Amino acid sequence: MAGWQRWMALGLVLALAPCPAWAQQPAAVDPQLYQYLAETPVTLLEWGMLRLGRDMQAAVTALSLDGGRNGTAKVKTGTLFRPFDRRVVAYVSLPVAGKARNLQQCQEIYGLLREHLLAGAPGGLSGPPWYLQRLFGADTRSGRPELFGDMLVEMVLLEVTLRVPEAENFTQGAKNTICAGKLDQEQAAEVQPWRPPPPAATAP
Repeated sequence: MAGWQRWMALGLVLALAPCPAWAQQPAAVDPQLYQYLAETPVTLLEWGMLRLGRDMQAAVTALSLDGGRNGTAKVKTGTLFRPFDRRVVAYVSLPVAGKARNLQQCQEIYGLLREHLLAGAPGGLSGPPWYLQRLFGADTRSGRPELFGDMLVEMVLLEVTLRVPEAENFTQGAKNTICAGKLDQEQAAEVQPWRPPPPAATAP
């Protein structure tokens, strides 16, 4: 078969072959989905808390607080917003047995977490504001408070809870140890477990 005949035969085979799936035009996306995603706003508060929560999870994994890859320690970590004082709390809660559940251990874990979060930030007092501005800030400075970074440092708390493990739930006197601090504080302070306020006294 001549060369030009071979090329014609090959072209005919390719023309008759079925089109692969990737060459077919996909169906249009549901307009309701697009409209919902395009019109639902995300606030800087939500965006910053999401990014801070990811950093907390990365710190827990890097420090092996979750017991390594298997996650056997049942560590709880994330961020939450406290409406009553308008603070963002980045928290870690992990079960610790017996006498190891003390303030010194709590402060040590706080220090390790804080150091990991600020690892890429400038040294000194400028580190915490720089880090938090990177998480909670937008690309534009328009409308941003003048002392934005310092205000964020006052707003965000890092909290560590050494909680009573399930095996000690019914042990007399067993209680959680909680410590917390702002990111510009090298040492956390002990926090008493939250209790609901007493009921208001009724008028006689």
